[in-house]
Amino acid sequence: MLTGEVFDGRFEALDALGYDLPGVSRRNGTDTRLNSRVYIDEITSVAPTAVRRAALRVMSVRDPRLARVIAVLGGSAGAKTVIVSEPLPGVTLNRILAKRRLDEAKASAIVGEAARALLVASAARVHHGWVRPACISVDGRGRVMVAGTGVDSELALQAGVRRGKGEQADATALSRVFLACITGKDADEATEADIPPSTSPAARALCERVIAGKGFQTLTELVDTLGAFDTRKLRGLPAGVDSLPLSLSKQAEAEKKRKRDRLDAAKKAFTGPRVTGGLTIARETLVKAEVEADAVSGSIPLVVAESVEAAPVEAEELEDLHDILTFEAMVDEQAAGAKPTTQELFYERLHNRWPNSRRITRRLDRAHDRAINGGPINATPIVMVLLLGGLFVIAIAAVITLSQGFAKDGEPDKGNIYPTYSYGP
Repeated sequence: MLTGEVFDGRFEALDALGYDLPGVSRRNGTDTRLNSRVYIDEITSVAPTAVRRAALRVMSVRDPRLARVIAVLGGSAGAKTVIVSEPLPGVTLNRILAKRRLDEAKASAIVGEAARALLVASAARVHHGWVRPACISVDGRGRVMVAGTGVDSELALQAGVRRGKGEQADATALSRVFLACITGKDADEATEADIPPSTSPAARALCERVIAGKGFQTLTELVDTLGAFDTRKLRGLPAGVDSLPLSLSKQAEAEKKRKRDRLDAAKKAFTGPRVTGGLTIARETLVKAEVEADAVSGSIPLVVAESVEAAPVEAEELEDLHDILTFEAMVDEQAAGAKPTTQELFYERLHNRWPNSRRITRRLDRAHDRAINGGPINATPIVMVLLLGGLFVIAIAAVITLSQGFAKDGEPDKGNIYPTYSYGP
């Protein structure tokens, strides 16, 4: 398939795209009749006829959460087998899980909607057969879409990687997707220790079931296990991917880099040329420090000093460096177990309501940073509250004074005059 090639007089092939299954050459395309974007797949597997038949069966299934197969071309001798399908909108789940992970509410909404969509296909005796994060997407309105129903199953079978076919295989695969969303790790690598502590008992039981290698018999059983979920939590997800928490592996890498940067900064502060007892101690021979800290075990950084030929390192300098690194480890340990502040909870709720707001996202990031690293108190809101309160008190006092009136010069205050009494008839 070449760029600019036109199929069926209306589908024009554009730039090439990658695909995670062999036997497919995928390109972006344009439906010139409807002026819309499409996927154009040329089937190059060992049995393209079987793939074409699977695509024809999928065309009879109608559900807005299932990517439609628009056209199936080929079939005659020597002709290419081409499948034109609806493209996935928004962001695919594998792009999110490459660096980030999802909270329980978003993961339940995505997996639950995908399960309901595949229930519609299952009622028509059509099954996906190869459910994975790459075939699930979420758009800006929070709509979940599943692609590759039926077709990916046949491609995976011919490639020798399919785990199974039928509703049970789809339910088990979706439960593995849920585990990957919660932990940010591949379902084959995740352990019970990777499940976040804030996970509800029902979701934790689901994850433990997947880790133990136990699947679900039906999609209905999976939906019932997930319970009630709200797809409104998914609104604005493509634009708010960068605000999602890092996956466990990326979080560990970021923590390791941060500790390494702190160690380098501490070494620079204590390894410059200094004069001790009339002798200059060179920077490269003063001290060698290593930090062996782990957020889980909470171990204390260890400082190892090498002896130097020019002059021995003073014990006070090593103690100072040790104290700094120990303090950093204590701060990290306290921050890891700290509860969210009121400001964090406030901006987190606002971010869930308006995930596309950059201003709220910046405020949320700043609240996270202040909760960990601290910072000066922002006195502006306090001053404004005091100022408005003072103005309110002054206004009330003025209203009371005006309502009572003022006494004229030389006249007594009428408010204090006793009424006159008459003793005559």
